[in-house]
Amino acid sequence: MSQFLAMTEDLLGVVSEAGGNLQYDWLRYLVTRYEQQDAPQTRIVGMLRTLFDDAVLTAPMLKSSAVSDAGLSKQTLYEIGRDAITRSTYDRALEALDAVNAEIEGLIRKAWGRA
Repeated sequence: MSQFLAMTEDLLGVVSEAGGNLQYDWLRYLVTRYEQQDAPQTRIVGMLRTLFDDAVLTAPMLKSSAVSDAGLSKQTLYEIGRDAITRSTYDRALEALDAVNAEIEGLIRKAWGRA
């Protein structure tokens, strides 16, 4: 994440120097490959939420073999379907993905003035 933030800072610096208007209040961070049982990860996510407040999405995307398996076949979790993966693993991953997508959709609707 540190490398990503440094790269973003560099990129935004170039845009600013070129006269670009930098308003990035739309920027949000998504916690990915999250394992709820992992105490160090939980502490880091807590620290990120403290540092970046509302810029961190509430719903994390869980680490899941279902997502990895879908990626191997170059498909999304929505495309791969329940048949290819253990049902409980698929359902848990799909629940996390749906929560992330719903949160992002809510932010888009809010930005568009369509609550």
